[in-house]
Order: sequence, then structure tokens, then C-alpha cells
Amino acid sequence: MESFTTRRHIRMSDADIYGNVHNLSMIRYAEDTAVELARKLQHEHGIESYWGIADIQAGFTMPLPWTTSEVELSLHAEKVGRASLTLLTRITSEHGTHATVKTRVIRFDSTGNRAAITPEERAQYSRYLADSSQPAGRVLARSRA
Repeated sequence: MESFTTRRHIRMSDADIYGNVHNLSMIRYAEDTAVELARKLQHEHGIESYWGIADIQAGFTMPLPWTTSEVELSLHAEKVGRASLTLLTRITSEHGTHATVKTRVIRFDSTGNRAAITPEERAQYSRYLADSSQPAGRVLARSRA
């Protein structure tokens, strides 16, 4: 199993009134990580896909102080379907794991119609499939986008 990992600097504007990164900001971090993976695959392999979010579920395990300089985002594909991907992103810092965000995205063609994942895309996204013998993490709260 391969993971796509990136880092994100925390901005003061990401914080809530209690000085912690707002939960919605952490969901945005996960969404941005999925976009970065799609751009990487486009750049490296010429895979150009159009994705729309169908569902987001997020579990928050501990507050993330905005004074933390950066977080690590680790993305795995939980499932590669016929026309959808289920992505699992863990948000961690030196304090531990702060959130796990599960996102299901649907593939569209350039005209906006739902489209099947091509064999080339399937091969690339399958590299990131999580080992099914490992627990995926507990999703604690559900949010619709």
C-alpha cells in the first residue's frame, strides 16, 4: 500500500474562537489533499479527471491548536469503484491524530456527465488502496457538503 502524504501550514484564520483549528478547516485540508493527488497524477501520468464530492464523514479525535506550525495529511484510497473513489485522509501533528476524513467522490467527464474510471486511472488510484486487513479508523461525526 502506498500513501499520498503532504503537509499543510496552519493559518490563524483556520482557528475557532477557542484557539483550535476549526473542524471545517480540517475537512478542507482533506479535500485539498485529494485535489493535490489528482494534480500529481495529471502531471505525472496525464490523467485528467473531474470529481464531485458525494459524501464526507469526519471523525475528530483531539483538538488541533492553531499554534501548531503544520500538520501532515496522509491519504489512502479505501475503495476504487466503477465511477467513484472512497478516500481516507488522516490529519496528524506532533500531538497525535486529530481527525480522519472519509470522502466519496464521483468521476465526471468534461461535459459534466457521470463517467467510469478509465483503466489507466484505476491502476494509478489502486496504488493507494489501503490494506483491508488494517482497521480504517472510526468515523465519529457525519457532515454533508
